[in-house]
Amino acid sequence: MEILTDRANVRCAHAVGKVKLLASQRFVRIAGDPVLVRNDTKGRPINGCPPIPPLKPCLNTIVEAAGRSDFVTIDGKPVLLDTLSGLTSGDPPGTITYSVRAPGQSFVRQR
Repeated sequence: MEILTDRANVRCAHAVGKVKLLASQRFVRIAGDPVLVRNDTKGRPINGCPPIPPLKPCLNTIVEAAGRSDFVTIDGKPVLLDTLSGLTSGDPPGTITYSVRAPGQSFVRQR
């Protein structure tokens, strides 16, 4: 499992909606990019998800459901892994997920 940086490619289940990432910490980096920790993908905007009438597009992430490390933490917060998944604001509510397409780095892994 690879650790996520703010250069990770995280998308909604519709594949074209990309989550805009922002790391809450700047101290720990991989190849110069900040590592993401718990809640860094919570409440983030999703750009490019198409409206599929009558349903609304995914506009934001809501919750991180899985993908946090049980072993590696930064300032007490677990780092996020490439197994990350969660829910978006898309319709029907509570059913549209987001997940990692690429972790943003390929150097650091958690076994």
